[in-house]
Amino acid sequence: MKEGDFLKIEYVGRIADTGDIFDLTDGELAKKKGIHNEGQKYGPVLVIVGSGMVIPGMDDKLREMKKGEEKEFDVTPDKAFGKRDVKKIKIVSATNFIRQKINPVPGVYVEINGRKAKIQSVSGGRVRVDFNHPLAGKTLRYKVKIAENIQKTVDKVKSIMDYYRLPADVEMVEGKLSIKTKEDTPEPVRKLLTDIITKWIKEVKKIEFSNPGTKPAQGKTEENKTDENKTEEKKPDEKK
Repeated sequence: MKEGDFLKIEYVGRIADTGDIFDLTDGELAKKKGIHNEGQKYGPVLVIVGSGMVIPGMDDKLREMKKGEEKEFDVTPDKAFGKRDVKKIKIVSATNFIRQKINPVPGVYVEINGRKAKIQSVSGGRVRVDFNHPLAGKTLRYKVKIAENIQKTVDKVKSIMDYYRLPADVEMVEGKLSIKTKEDTPEPVRKLLTDIITKWIKEVKKIEFSNPGTKPAQGKTEENKTDENKTEEKKPDEKK
């Protein structure tokens, strides 16, 4: 595989030292192991090679694989979630937790100022929290299979929409992409989708978003931005 390829992969991720599963795409295996999460969507997942959607170690291995191939490999911390950093272990006043109506219990994960952290200990009104990623410092063992290599432009777009759980009707005509969603898509989301689609699907020159009951809204591709700049440059002449 090469950079920019759209893949659907199946995988099981384990901690190499213990064999404990931390992530997987097989719902039946999750039930069997007693780790099934009703809120999680199981099944093959989208990966755009080189996009940063997976850890560097897995991205490297995907480049060595072919469609239908299954491979098991280890990923060291430097190619996964990094080494543990003692500077990311902080002491926080218990008052901060009380204000947020959080009971600081050792072993529990909490969110502090938008960052996820694990409570290590509580003593004398002080809480020791660890902001390191839960898998930092660990060697990971993956079993990965490339289930699909997506080729068609429309299918690539649909896979991106499904990845963000925004199912849509997609149509492509002479470089113009029409995306019709069931619900209104906020401007920040349209911008995110436009940036991803135009970066990784070069055939797309223009994007139009729409949903039932609303007027189409164009995604701002580089072509759109150029047109806007030209319009702005003409404004002084129009006033004369």
